[in-house]
Amino acid sequence: MFKTFIDNLPSRYFWLANVLFWLLLNSMAATNSYRMSLHFNRPVEWLDVWLEYLPWWGNWALIAPLVIASTQIISLETDKLFSFVLKTIGVMLFFFSFYWGLTIIEVALIANGYVNIQVLEESVAQLLLSPLHMDLLVYLAVLCSGYSFTYYKRSRQQTIRNKELSEQLLQVELQSLKSQLNPHFLFNTLNTIASLIRLDDKRHAIKALSELSFMLRKVLENQRHQLISLEQEVEFIQSYLTIQKMRFSHKLKTSVNIDNECLPLEVPFMLLQPLVENAVQHGSQLESDENELKLSIYCRDNYLHVKLINKIPEKDEHKGFGIGLSNCRKRLEKLFELDFQLVLTPLESGYFETYLCMPIGVLDA
Repeated sequence: MFKTFIDNLPSRYFWLANVLFWLLLNSMAATNSYRMSLHFNRPVEWLDVWLEYLPWWGNWALIAPLVIASTQIISLETDKLFSFVLKTIGVMLFFFSFYWGLTIIEVALIANGYVNIQVLEESVAQLLLSPLHMDLLVYLAVLCSGYSFTYYKRSRQQTIRNKELSEQLLQVELQSLKSQLNPHFLFNTLNTIASLIRLDDKRHAIKALSELSFMLRKVLENQRHQLISLEQEVEFIQSYLTIQKMRFSHKLKTSVNIDNECLPLEVPFMLLQPLVENAVQHGSQLESDENELKLSIYCRDNYLHVKLINKIPEKDEHKGFGIGLSNCRKRLEKLFELDFQLVLTPLESGYFETYLCMPIGVLDA
């Protein structure tokens, strides 16, 4: 307990401010007494009055930090109220014994310049005639200040711990959502490569495996990271589209238009890829050829805007495939709460627009 008490002593800056505070109170009390003496025609030196008051106020400069440190180790618990009261009274008696004992000796030294039994008896008599209730009020004020500081400090620490736990939980949840996407996209990509092999298209199959190798390397490199530059995310998407166009070359007509100023910005890794994958899946179901898939990304008003336009079957309600869209929305909610938009809008001539808007520069990697 003693080590805990020492560890919880206030900082040297607090000690300095504390000493200055009590010396200021001592000076105010001495000045008031000095002016009263002059008013009643009792000439006295201000410094003599200041020294006379010093034991009574100056000793609190030593006692107050110790009282505050004691509040760190004597916690107020409602289920142990009786124990708390006993401990508080015991600590109060200890501090008063120390304070009064120190004051008696200092008063004797200041008044006489030496200490003996008779001088100490006179100092004790002076102590008993002093307003002891003021000492109690000062102690209670210091004690209440100490508990206020203690519980404020603990509240701040708890807030920091809660924030850290919340951030850790968020990272775990985001990592879980992202890990769900990896096998999902891998399953679809491997199916594409398997189709190329069945069609005996070895050249395209080798190219697809090379692109898949690049994508898997990106996944492994960013396994522990939530953010990636938009440029890298687009490269990832381009590799995916390259593989899909090998399988659906006659059905897909893709175009990607990205503002150069947006390329260095960081975005959640594999957030846009499921949207593109969802659009590719819709386009692959159509009987028509060269179904347009248009991806455009631009920055405006501190937000990143993503527009994805693709053609869909007539009876398709655009509910998404597997976990792609719902997973994307969940990640956005975790990252940005309500500060984002993910809107699915039917257009004319069988086309559909997926619009995503999310803030720029509000995430920490």
